[in-house]
Amino acid sequence: MKRFWAGLLIPVSVGLNLLAHRFPYATERYFSMGVYRLLAATYGRLFGMLPFSVSQFLIVLLPIFLVGYLGFEVYLICVKKGLWRRLLANFLCMVGVLAFMFTIFAGLNYARPQLGENMGLGVRPSYVWELVALAERLGEDVNYLSGLVGRDGDGVMMIDGGNIALAREAQAVFREAGEQWPLLEGYVPLVKLILYSRFMSRLLITGVYSPFTMEAHVNVHVPAYHIPATMLHEIAHFRGIMREDEANFVAWLVAKDSGRADFMYSGAMLAFGHTMQQLRRVSPEDYRRIMDGIAEDVRADFRANSEYWRQFTGVLATASTRVNDAYLRANRQEDGVASYGRMVDLLLGYFR
Repeated sequence: MKRFWAGLLIPVSVGLNLLAHRFPYATERYFSMGVYRLLAATYGRLFGMLPFSVSQFLIVLLPIFLVGYLGFEVYLICVKKGLWRRLLANFLCMVGVLAFMFTIFAGLNYARPQLGENMGLGVRPSYVWELVALAERLGEDVNYLSGLVGRDGDGVMMIDGGNIALAREAQAVFREAGEQWPLLEGYVPLVKLILYSRFMSRLLITGVYSPFTMEAHVNVHVPAYHIPATMLHEIAHFRGIMREDEANFVAWLVAKDSGRADFMYSGAMLAFGHTMQQLRRVSPEDYRRIMDGIAEDVRADFRANSEYWRQFTGVLATASTRVNDAYLRANRQEDGVASYGRMVDLLLGYFR
């Protein structure tokens, strides 16, 4: 009966989400800037300070647990009655607990007012000339910063000091940003390196946030210029910035003022890439003109990136994109995966 009662967490979670989206400003004040910060500083700190990922081990252990659980249930079929009632109780308990954990550790933060409003960026439709000016400015940034990062024999960016040291740098960089931006203030976890990173690349995933353990993860098999900004992006999720376009913007904002070349270049490349995608749609001539002025080091990174992702096409990649799209839509990011491009609106608002 206790497990049946735990199933009531399902409608409780649905109700909390409906209320949060109905009253976004109350959600921001009392939950995102209140209850959630307490959860991040306690439960999140418990896992965030560990040098290894708890959620990765749980994923590996899950098949073993399921086999053991099914074997136990088969045994009960032979010695007890009421199996279906027991299975239903277990199912409701599991779904209820997971739904409630997702709601309080991530889901309610999707109901916050948009970041542009919270930061007073004045996001609005922009003229093409504004987009061109943004692309030119970011192009100048990547050209300059590309000469400050380490590179291998092929001229492609490499991480100096290794990814573990970089994760600690990301922690320090985000902590410093919290002193400037109160919205980002609070405990900053250590980003975990994904052990099966190449498999994540097959799913076209560069980073992932686990709401159940409040752990931020980064794929370290991808081209190096993605990694610093991805670390900051996943930490932004931990700090309650759940929308993808907003987490991308925060990653750029934190990287821009970090004073660390790896992070500054990675963040600039993230912003430049999204801006150029938008520019290509509305002004192909300006797109080609700006791309013609890109430094050879930047071109080397773009070429390496294209070659890298070309190998990961197929059923897994397609299925992963569809699942990610469905997840975003379920959390009211109506543009689905297209919402990643809305980072440009935040950039335009910031520079404006």
